[in-house]
Amino acid sequence: MIGRKWRNFMLPNFFVFCVLCMGGVSPIVFAQGESSTDARSEVEELKQQLKLMEEAFARQQEQMDVLKNRIEIISTETKVVVKEETKQAVQDYFSTDEAKEILGVGMPDMIVEYTPDDKKSALSIRTTDGNYSLNIGGRLQMQYEYKDKDDDFGESDTQNIDVRRARLNFGGNIYSKDLHYYVEIDGDKFDVGVRDFYVYWTPLEELNTKIGYFKVPFNRQRLASSATLLLQERSIASEFFDQDRDYGVDLYGKPFDGYMEYHAAVFQGAGEDQADWFQGKDNFDNELMFVLNARYNPFGKYNYYDETDLAYSDTLKATIGASVAFNGKRKDVKEEDYDNITGVVDCGLVYKGISWNNEYYLMSRDPESGGESLESEGFHTQLGYFVLPKKLELAGRYSVIDPDDDISNDIQREYTFGVNYYFRGHRSKIQADFGHLVTEGEEEDKEENRVRVQYQIMF
Repeated sequence: MIGRKWRNFMLPNFFVFCVLCMGGVSPIVFAQGESSTDARSEVEELKQQLKLMEEAFARQQEQMDVLKNRIEIISTETKVVVKEETKQAVQDYFSTDEAKEILGVGMPDMIVEYTPDDKKSALSIRTTDGNYSLNIGGRLQMQYEYKDKDDDFGESDTQNIDVRRARLNFGGNIYSKDLHYYVEIDGDKFDVGVRDFYVYWTPLEELNTKIGYFKVPFNRQRLASSATLLLQERSIASEFFDQDRDYGVDLYGKPFDGYMEYHAAVFQGAGEDQADWFQGKDNFDNELMFVLNARYNPFGKYNYYDETDLAYSDTLKATIGASVAFNGKRKDVKEEDYDNITGVVDCGLVYKGISWNNEYYLMSRDPESGGESLESEGFHTQLGYFVLPKKLELAGRYSVIDPDDDISNDIQREYTFGVNYYFRGHRSKIQADFGHLVTEGEEEDKEENRVRVQYQIMF
């Protein structure tokens, strides 16, 4: 009975429990399906959001880089501006009179150059405005000379090694580009002295002025520098008639684009040996020397300061001129008892390595105490030719002097032949020549042979 009641109670309850259990399984499984779908959607959404954030971050990074670059540029520009402003401020201050006075400065800007190929000087110092300059140069000539003298006159042969010329020169301009100065010191044979010292003003090509101690503008060979002679020495005619150097004033110019040249000068007339004047002695004859010179250059300006055609002229250049000196000197010595008039006519040309020069001299000496005048004349012609352009040159000269036209057997003659080799133009060259000198005599002629070798360097 009890068992039947238990069975009747348990069976319905078991059935209800089973129904409830089966009804509850389905919602749980459905819920789990919905949860899986939502998770996938959320992941996709998160990925999308992450992608958007990454893109936004990349754009922000680019903007940050742009800002950094801009900051760096602005900082650099600021530094440059500050540096330039500071530099300009410092320059402005140093340009004031106060700064110059404190620092002890005030010299103008200078340019220093070493120009070893320049014609005369080598070291040049000048201001940037060109109103001041100083040019310094030097020259040395070492010479060997052998003389084969005439035994018939009881003379012995001689040979010497000598410093033929040792010169130091200073030149330039001062106060302006037109006012120049020049000084040359002579150390020949270790007897130091001043060779030239003068100032010259060149406002116009047609009119210039020179004052001081300088070469008399008389014969062209004397005006040519000893550094640029065709042969080692000047001719015997030039040495006899030239007026050398003197104290004076010279007005000169080259009008018509250099086709014409002129000199009008007045000198003390004392010659190159001025020992008496340095001792304070007056002009002993109270007379001055006057010099007039005129020249025509048919093909334009002519460089008569160089006896060679080292420049190897492409076009023909020629010159013809004449000079006269009143109260002139004889062998560079002023004669107290004579009134001298000396004249010279010259001509020359250069063309493609050929140089040809000629000079003819006349001198008239009238005794102040009366008596017959003495007439002298002389001549030289010389020819040079570069067998190797600007390097190897052959040269020859003939010169003659008649010291007194009234004496028939006093004529002197010179025959000289030479060869020159130029290492660096006139700045470094070697010259060798052979000379034959003849002096006529009453009974027999006196003859002498001469050999010379000379090296020149300019610095």
